Amino acid sequence: MSILLAEGEQVIRKYRCAVVDYRSSDKSLDAIGLMKKKPDTDGLVVVTNRRVLYYAEGRSPAKGATEAPLHMQEAFIDRISSTEFVQADAKKNVTLPLALLIIGLLLTIYGITDGMELMYMIPGIIVLAFGAILLVLAMRGIEQLMVLRINTLASETGIRVSGMSQRDEKAMTFYMVPTSDFKVMASELGAIILDVQAAGDDCIAKWTSE
Repeated sequence: MSILLAEGEQVIRKYRCAVVDYRSSDKSLDAIGLMKKKPDTDGLVVVTNRRVLYYAEGRSPAKGATEAPLHMQEAFIDRISSTEFVQADAKKNVTLPLALLIIGLLLTIYGITDGMELMYMIPGIIVLAFGAILLVLAMRGIEQLMVLRINTLASETGIRVSGMSQRDEKAMTFYMVPTSDFKVMASELGAIILDVQAAGDDCIAKWTSE
């Protein structure tokens, strides 16, 4: 899907700011190292002399679906009041590995103190080893989280068409990882918006020539 431009609208910048998996928001298995997600949908921010757009479309439909997921938002330059960018390390979930380590250790110790009772020692050693493996996997590598907010002067939604309650909409989350473009975008976007708001089309050459 290509983004259509209005009369006189020109693209100033494009940022591939994130890779996204719009099929799932489940990070539980990834957080403990059992399943490494590899989101492959590009999240793009397109800056024009009229709008800032966020656009992402899934590469293929989910199993049983007929259309690929689509996410698109836009804010008009003359209505933008502020921006916010956050990129932070994700917290790893080590609760399950630590619980397994404790259970395995307790079983092993009980088996040893109960006259080397194999009925407790063998399961205890297995659980202990499994917990240790999960802990190593959970601590390996650091995922990153990201937030991009573009705030406008308007405080209410003018149009809302949805098959979901507002509570369900607010609860929607997707697996998303920032790219190297995210920091570039964070350093430039505010300046571009201010230039367009102040100088209009006269500032386009400045940003498109860089």
